Amino acid sequence: MKIHLLKTLFSKTLFLGIFFGIGISSNAKAHEPIFGIGPRTIWMHGFGFETSLNIQRYTRRALYELDYEVLYGVTSNWAVTLSAPQSLNEGNGLSFGNIGISTKYRFYKNDVHGGVYHAAILGGVEFQSGDNNVSTNTTDYMAGLSGAYEGRRWLMFATGRYRLNTNSNNLTRGDVFLYDLAAGFRPVKTGYYKPDVVFMAELNGQIFGRNTRNGTVLPDSKGSRLAVGVGAWITYRNWAFKPGIQVPIYDQVGRDNSTPQLTFAVEFHL
Repeated sequence: MKIHLLKTLFSKTLFLGIFFGIGISSNAKAHEPIFGIGPRTIWMHGFGFETSLNIQRYTRRALYELDYEVLYGVTSNWAVTLSAPQSLNEGNGLSFGNIGISTKYRFYKNDVHGGVYHAAILGGVEFQSGDNNVSTNTTDYMAGLSGAYEGRRWLMFATGRYRLNTNSNNLTRGDVFLYDLAAGFRPVKTGYYKPDVVFMAELNGQIFGRNTRNGTVLPDSKGSRLAVGVGAWITYRNWAFKPGIQVPIYDQVGRDNSTPQLTFAVEFHL
């Protein structure tokens, strides 16, 4: 009952924020990697709302997922995010994965001519709260570090995260290390009141620990994955549109994610 109420409140908050929220922020043109994460926060007491559609085609069918995020600025350097994925293939589109809460604290910020350097520590937890057909049925934890340079012409990001996975029934799940490198290029320098476009190129990697079930090592559970992604940030005032495609280039752990992934996200700041 509590989980159902939390899902209902989350959906209504997102809907109201996107369709009825109004406001303009000078931080709306801050950017993040499309397939990774960066050190960006939001202004004090500001809200950010994001919905993204992810499409990945497998041998026999395509998987469709919606991801929802609500970002809140506790201070200008400390942000908290509530997130939830929704599968459109299971349960008539009503199946949610684990609800997550993450936090980001920007401990370093140095404004220079034409840009800014900043860095943040990351942390988060995904609760055992999703529907059985799309959830891992575990509570997992994440910690990491992210740094970036954001200039008027060029943007660069580097992030490392460690995901501590807990066990599910007789399955012992290995931990995962994730790393992201990204670069952005703005071909035309525009002002806040004009549309702005930044093209992004990314390198996203994962290193998986070994999974075991009842003491038996599962094949193809330990190894690395590497993917490249390209996309764009298209912003206008406090709206952002983020199309992108990610293509695997190296995979040691089977074919689960060995096909391209398409994503399209809409973000709004209030």
